[in-house]
Amino acid sequence: MFLFGSEIRKKSVRVDASRIRVVDTGEQSRSLIVQAVSPLGDGERHEIEVEFANGKAPARAGFALVAPASDVDTLINVVRPEPAAPTCPAEVRADVRGPEDLLLLGYMGQSGIPTARMNKTKDATQGLESREGVAYRGKGWLMFQVWIRNMRGPHPWVPTAATLTSETGEKLRGRVVLEEPGEPAQGEAVRMLVVTEEPPAGAGLVFVLELSRAEGRSLTFPPVKVPAPAQEPKR
Repeated sequence: MFLFGSEIRKKSVRVDASRIRVVDTGEQSRSLIVQAVSPLGDGERHEIEVEFANGKAPARAGFALVAPASDVDTLINVVRPEPAAPTCPAEVRADVRGPEDLLLLGYMGQSGIPTARMNKTKDATQGLESREGVAYRGKGWLMFQVWIRNMRGPHPWVPTAATLTSETGEKLRGRVVLEEPGEPAQGEAVRMLVVTEEPPAGAGLVFVLELSRAEGRSLTFPPVKVPAPAQEPKR
């Protein structure tokens, strides 16, 4: 559990949802409870980032969760430091997450981010369905945006693992990011993003995305042809 000296925004919590679950936090809360989806391996590391509600500097806080063999922190008190002097505009902008970060952090080149459509799918045996999604390709990464609904009951189905397989057999493990941490409302389609590193050039452009949980159910999407790497203009 994290206890903050200032309120945080619920929707701002960023974590790899395939490995770390956000158990509880209010719309504007001073506490954050997280737990591992499954036992973490010794030395396994995951990052958590949150934004403060009032927008003052520092605007957000980041933490690294590491699974050691013996030590476990069950309660963490977070003290938000006050800036010693007024923050200059450049420093303020560095704390703001916006479209400019795609360029400044190297996730997008001059050619932008090409996209491709993902067909909807339905698996009656698994009791899962997804409407049309979108595949994105940036500098060094692929991302898939999908909406999944559980047809076997009111409770949402949230995957804990994502695997991307090319026609050549190349496999990439992705991380699952939910639109909002925690459990969505009953009966709703869950919007989620799957992010992987860029595949090697020999893997081709056609991939199959599979999402799964430890309980056994999984959803495999129809093959999607991801955009080719963007050709940057010569300077």
